Amino acid sequence: MSEKACRTAKILMAALLSVIVLFPLFYTISASFFTPQDFTAEKALFLPSRLSLRNYALAAAHRYFGRYALNSFITALMTASIRTVLSVLSAFVFTHLEFRGKRILLIALLSTLFIPSDAMLYENYKTVAGLHLTDTYLGIILPSLFSASAMLLTAGVYLSADRDIYDAARIDGSGDMRYMASILVPLTSSVSATVFIQAFISSFNSYLWPLLVTTKPKMRTVQVGITMLGFAEEGEYGAQFASIVMITLPFLILLIAVRRLIMKSLSARIGE
Repeated sequence: MSEKACRTAKILMAALLSVIVLFPLFYTISASFFTPQDFTAEKALFLPSRLSLRNYALAAAHRYFGRYALNSFITALMTASIRTVLSVLSAFVFTHLEFRGKRILLIALLSTLFIPSDAMLYENYKTVAGLHLTDTYLGIILPSLFSASAMLLTAGVYLSADRDIYDAARIDGSGDMRYMASILVPLTSSVSATVFIQAFISSFNSYLWPLLVTTKPKMRTVQVGITMLGFAEEGEYGAQFASIVMITLPFLILLIAVRRLIMKSLSARIGE
């Protein structure tokens, strides 16, 4: 096969995969503008017969939709912020400091990568319930505050940082916290942004754990609450799709806004 034909085949394959991946998003957005009659049409429709914001109005007017979205945003922001800080601190400790038991502690933390999160649900629930933290923001975010994979990603970037800079900062009288805040973190902002975004999206999309630790409707997160909006039972499928779009849109905006930081972090890791 010639080089030109190989390149054409790769482009066609990439285009095909893009269509497969993007079609569900396209149909969700399109269906969010459907009228009730469009869903019961004799022939399946991929585009609405007419554009209408009725479905979005129904979704936004639901009693708990705004509260569900707010709960998810608060818990996702708290989880992402705390996990990023813990990842930065722990990665710095394991890459810049020497202390007894460092290797054993690192192995213990990394071993948690091999434990399925679902296997810890019961024990986590017993702990949170014993602390009377059910139906609280802290109870929702507590099991997700530390991530060994996020720490490992951050540590990998910190290992590539010039050690002479750290030594020079120590000679000049700079403490560890000042060095991290003024030098290390700004130099590696791309990896911190990647950890933050990954944690934010993961927490926002979490379903099973928030379902277990919340019983009050006002404390449900949007992923749990969206199944309880009742639109599907009422035949308002368009409103269900509209609520999904309203949840997904902030993520798309966030990813577009920080795509350069993500690509920079990925390029740095590949370059190593």
